Amino acid sequence: MTYRETDVSRTVSRLLAEHPDLDPSAEGALDQLDQFHIGGADAVDRLISSLALAEGDRVLDIGSGFGGPARQIAGRTGNHVTGIDITPAYVDAARDLNAKAGLRDLVEFRVGDISDFEPDPLFQAAITMHVQMSIRGKTAWFAHIARCLAPGARLAVWEVCRPRQAGLPWPMPWSLDGTDSFVVTAAELHASIEHAGFTATEWTDETAWTQDWITRTFAHGLPAGPALPMLLDDGYTRTINYATALGDGSLQVWRGAFTRDRP
Repeated sequence: MTYRETDVSRTVSRLLAEHPDLDPSAEGALDQLDQFHIGGADAVDRLISSLALAEGDRVLDIGSGFGGPARQIAGRTGNHVTGIDITPAYVDAARDLNAKAGLRDLVEFRVGDISDFEPDPLFQAAITMHVQMSIRGKTAWFAHIARCLAPGARLAVWEVCRPRQAGLPWPMPWSLDGTDSFVVTAAELHASIEHAGFTATEWTDETAWTQDWITRTFAHGLPAGPALPMLLDDGYTRTINYATALGDGSLQVWRGAFTRDRP
């Protein structure tokens, strides 16, 4: 299993102790550490508007990782966010960071599989970022998401696609050797989401934006302070391989906005 890190919370505590000047409750202070996807906090900003959140709307983050997107949405909008992830160590770290950021009243995290999740009441919006690459049965997986959403609810996705069959340099952030990687074309992913009970309102290739973000973010070397690759096994190699595949056209990043179909 790729997501096999078991002691992330201790690593987070050590990294924060090494940077006592960093205030986790300050806006953006954890952005280099807790955003487990390419594009960081800037990518989350590109999704927030498509959620069209109203006061009182509840948001579901599927595959919430270390909790960065959930906290960012809650902090920017004031809406309550629930994150669900299958990796206990990631959820423990997300909860610890939540406490440090002072957002326990707005954000909660659960260990679990979306296929077993039975929310009541249903959510009005959802996001998923860099998750479906690890899912073989994509239509069924998105159908589980649809079941958690009220009719007319919004879904925003930020996902990796494969424009052509090409060898990829392993390890990647979502797979160490490719045996648990199920990256498909943008057209195939789009179809899977719509077949699961959604209608697209936007489907955009964000690869050029992502490449520009990489250039800007690393123009002067690695960012100072605690960084996401420090939380992952062989994290820097996985990150570099991903950036390389985006640069040579082996992978793409797509952003989508969908609405949950009404009965």
